[in-house]
Amino acid sequence: MAKKTKPVLSSGDAKAATKKAAARRSAGVKLMRPAPPAEPAPVPGEPTQKQVEAWQSLPQEQKLALREREAARIFNLAVEHHQKGDLDAAIEAYGKSLLLNPKVPDVYNNMGAALRAQGKWEAAIACYRRCLVLRPNHAGVYSNMGNAFRDLGRLQLSVASHQQAVKLDPKNPEAYYNLGLALRDLGNPSQALAAFETTLRLKPDHPECRWDRSLTLLSMGDMRRGFAEYEWRWKLDRSPPRALDKPLWDGTPQKGKTLLIHQEQGIGDMIQFARYIPLVKERVSTVIVETQPELARLISTVSGADKVINRGSALPKFDLYIPMMSLPRIFATTPETIPTGIPYLSPPEEQSVQLPVSLDHQRQIGIAWAGRPTHQNDKNRSCAFSHFIELLGIPGVSMFSLQKGRNEGDIKSNGCTALVVDMAPRLNDFSDTAALINQLDLVITVDTSVAHLAGALGKPVWVVIPFAPDWRWGYETTASPWYPSMRLFRQQRPGSWEQVFNDVRKALRADLGMAPPKPVRLN
Repeated sequence: MAKKTKPVLSSGDAKAATKKAAARRSAGVKLMRPAPPAEPAPVPGEPTQKQVEAWQSLPQEQKLALREREAARIFNLAVEHHQKGDLDAAIEAYGKSLLLNPKVPDVYNNMGAALRAQGKWEAAIACYRRCLVLRPNHAGVYSNMGNAFRDLGRLQLSVASHQQAVKLDPKNPEAYYNLGLALRDLGNPSQALAAFETTLRLKPDHPECRWDRSLTLLSMGDMRRGFAEYEWRWKLDRSPPRALDKPLWDGTPQKGKTLLIHQEQGIGDMIQFARYIPLVKERVSTVIVETQPELARLISTVSGADKVINRGSALPKFDLYIPMMSLPRIFATTPETIPTGIPYLSPPEEQSVQLPVSLDHQRQIGIAWAGRPTHQNDKNRSCAFSHFIELLGIPGVSMFSLQKGRNEGDIKSNGCTALVVDMAPRLNDFSDTAALINQLDLVITVDTSVAHLAGALGKPVWVVIPFAPDWRWGYETTASPWYPSMRLFRQQRPGSWEQVFNDVRKALRADLGMAPPKPVRLN
């Protein structure tokens, strides 16, 4: 559930430095300008000998004034680059400003914000620490540093930084909001909710906080309140509502009417909530489902889907509409009332993908190790293919890769082409993937669309999830109320995939009826 947080940028010290330099001039310091060179400098951009001599002849106080004035000018230029999104130019300019005047705390703060935006979190934290040396009680810098610690998965330090920000600025809603995010990631959802409540008391119309409060409520199993608050997603800048000229469906029976269920969010979300389509069909006459093109054939197998269209194509006539992710709210979902008529999806009748015939009746297992790279939490939920390699040494299993996208080449680059059958070239859409999964004995995957597909098909699926899980997996439990055939393997500390795969390896050996391996003694 990692989340982008806005940094606190500042520009005041640049103006202050400019005023300070002006004060020195007004106090009687004469500014000398070096005479222009008689001929062009040999190297463009480098001072001539005469300019160097002129600079060296200046009094120390005048040199300092000129350096501060130039540092302030470059700092203002860096802020302009930063605000335009040109982070490389901003970081370069911040660095030049610091070379001229290393005692301006806001330069370190802003450079830290730019570095964090580039994913250079350790460097960002170093900048924030330098800023705090110069300005020890800056709440905004503590908050920025807490966000960078959270990016790194150093959650205890993140919480401590945000607590300090709250202490220094107890009336700032953003300080409590950032603290709530860190507490939730640390596995303290109740404390996170308390922080969010304080944010909303200080700033009731805070869409991001409302949204994160909904995710926290859902992760705690409070689905009625969670899905009601989930509607705040439409207030977020990144997810404006669709501009459709028909009424939004409120869930009341509308016989004789056609309802459009429009696509939103990711493929896994569409698979998970397709379970509501049969319930929708009971209340309206015709159901049109809009989805991603690679899901269209698969969604057409769901009972109640009268017509399936691709996102981006022209919409047919309809009377009412509802976003797919609003259906749990419409049906007042609780953990006890989640529709569990599984499987609610099915592969095509003519299997487009066939597994190779196993001559020795080995356990056939599908694997996937990476999700969509543009997902905001992909750095936490995806793992390296190398973690799966130890599973390949277990006898009695055949491994088949379900991985698509840029990580397909990991099998070859890790020298495992003889140990894993790469099925990616045969998987043209999720209907093909469903046909393949339906022939497997087990799927082992990270939290991605493959996990949802296997669960919706009712196939045994083991999902490895990060320490700070997505809301739908809750906390602590190894089971999922959404998919009865699913088993969850959780990180015990942030980023620790080794422990997770050690648990998976033990479980797989036990599932195969194998004794634990004997420890190897080294002489």
